[in-house]
Amino acid sequence: MMANHPLIAGVDVHRKTNTYCLMTEAGQEVVPRFALANNRSGTQALLTKVRQVMAAHEFSEVKVAAEATGWYWFHLFETLRHEAYPIDLFLLNPRLTANFKKSYVDLDKSDYLDAFVIADRLRWGRDVAHPFQYDEKLLGLRFLTRYRYHVMHQLAAEKAYCLSVLYLKASEYANEDQQPFSNLFGAASRAVIQEFASMEEVAAMPFDELVEWIDQQGKRRFANPEDNARRLQTVAQESYPLAEALQAPVNLVLSLSLKNISQLESLQKRLDTAIAEQMQHIPNTLTTIPGIGPVFAAGLIAEIGGVERFNCDEAKVAKFAGFKWRKSGSADFQAEETPMTRTGNPFLRYYFCEAAFSVQSQVSEFGDYYQRKYNEATKHKHKRAVVLTARKLVRLVVRLLTNNQPFQVRKA
Repeated sequence: MMANHPLIAGVDVHRKTNTYCLMTEAGQEVVPRFALANNRSGTQALLTKVRQVMAAHEFSEVKVAAEATGWYWFHLFETLRHEAYPIDLFLLNPRLTANFKKSYVDLDKSDYLDAFVIADRLRWGRDVAHPFQYDEKLLGLRFLTRYRYHVMHQLAAEKAYCLSVLYLKASEYANEDQQPFSNLFGAASRAVIQEFASMEEVAAMPFDELVEWIDQQGKRRFANPEDNARRLQTVAQESYPLAEALQAPVNLVLSLSLKNISQLESLQKRLDTAIAEQMQHIPNTLTTIPGIGPVFAAGLIAEIGGVERFNCDEAKVAKFAGFKWRKSGSADFQAEETPMTRTGNPFLRYYFCEAAFSVQSQVSEFGDYYQRKYNEATKHKHKRAVVLTARKLVRLVVRLLTNNQPFQVRKA
């Protein structure tokens, strides 16, 4: 058998069928492109065909690439990685193959052509990620952290929608200058939104009764319920009146939206508990950083998947997370605007940003850095400061994961 003579395979995965293209390193297709069912028998037929091709052409190994679209690739890769002959599996970013396809002139769109482009992109080789491998514990943890990411985005979207409808009922309720409660989705605030048909009822309620009602809804935890009642009455007086015919449907929508928010918050708590239980079996020192608990640590560890994949290089981890700013220049000109590429792993970028904002409130080094970047920015101050602080946090996270040592506050 010839040494270093790989068989290149490109797979266009779908729910029902997978389309394959097999070629040599020189780009010559060894068999006509073919499609097989994306199930156990279809994959077994693929393995039989690959064995025949390897024996006929004396290939030394197999390299298989597919696009990371959904989870349709998973069972195929899981079956292939247990084969006896040498095999490397590559998951390609769909953007990578889409941009590569533009280098062809007037190429049509079909499954057979897509399989060819994927195989040719793997053959070309540059900027292709490391061969696919995973730890079962980390992959299970990644399911939980990614679903939490999904739930948190749903929760944020539902709250934004609820506030947009709330404007119809009480236009001044979410006004930062005079909002009656610091948490608009707290127990007392929800009671106001749900139990009063209109803000006119709030304005007509005697002040002492309103104070007592608010204090009861807040479980006697308000430091100054009179101030909350005063602000609430001001909101009721300054808000636009809502037509009586619209009060019932608007109140129903608000009630259902608040129930959806409560359900999503319940899911978040269950996920946080499950993630914390999983993290008990994954030793790490990230939780020694003030502001990083088991949830943020889990999101970082699950998405990084081991710093050895990046040769313990924090720059490579930062690029993988999308913390890279594209420079633009020509001759003596250098553009001042350097937008973030936003490529890479959005889940890892999310957990780095969330962790950075939490850490900066408890570690003075990161807090000072956040405030300095916040003051330097001319627009999008908070977002820019958080992203830059997250990029700084990458260095610390990679160091702790590499050395497996607890966090220590840097001496002045």
